[in-house]
Amino acid sequence: MGVVSTVLTLDAAFAFVTGTLLYFAPHFFSDILFQRKSDGVHWHLVRCIGGQILASSFVSYRFRNSSGSSHTVCHIIRVIPSILLLVLLYQCQSMTPDLIPLLALKGLKSLMFFTVALHFFWLLVGKWQVGNQLCKSDTLGNFLYQLDAVASVCIGAAWMTFPKWLLHRQVLVDLDESHELCGRVMGALFISSYVVSTHALYWESQRDRNVAIDGRVLCCLSILAAQLWSQTYESWSGNHWIGITLFSTWTVISLIYRTYIGVKGKSHRE
Repeated sequence: MGVVSTVLTLDAAFAFVTGTLLYFAPHFFSDILFQRKSDGVHWHLVRCIGGQILASSFVSYRFRNSSGSSHTVCHIIRVIPSILLLVLLYQCQSMTPDLIPLLALKGLKSLMFFTVALHFFWLLVGKWQVGNQLCKSDTLGNFLYQLDAVASVCIGAAWMTFPKWLLHRQVLVDLDESHELCGRVMGALFISSYVVSTHALYWESQRDRNVAIDGRVLCCLSILAAQLWSQTYESWSGNHWIGITLFSTWTVISLIYRTYIGVKGKSHRE
């Protein structure tokens, strides 16, 4: 196992543990971070964050022994959200200094700086490799990869910009800056995920392209499950159907295409 493979394996392990804790114990994390009793809106948003981190863990692990262009994606999906989260943390420190305890704020900033430095270093070592040939034969796949990238950026930007507006008709609690912060972190992770889809267009390896699909399926399934889970909380109204419909559609499209690729690959081998 090479050094880069080891780094990505450790990265995947850390992301898996973090994502699992956030997904299955969001109340614990929210109560500690905001130093107060959290509500069902916090839990849902933190669970969605955990689901995205779990999906990124899967991608890093599957790409650990893959090509340099795949390694580039693994590093970029850490650098982008870490930088965006740093911006959010500094904004929080300036505008709402009492929202997060100072010690937790310093710890999170240190973690983000370390993550950016670590993965930027490996990007430089790997010379920012990218795929060099567009797979023109997979017209449907290329369309879906680009559609996935557009959806990731648009949904992520909307959550980073208007989290309170997106939530206000779906919840029964008064929203504050803590809810906005959770929504913006979720948006930052959505934006960074576009990298996988856009780079997949230029990967010659069908295995690597399949991992991109599998990662999106895992992400969508985890968020869809979180949305259904949130309906058991008193904090949510019955108007969560828009998000559930969106991610149901996204999940179904991803699953159908992944099934199609699997059947197509099996027929070629035979």
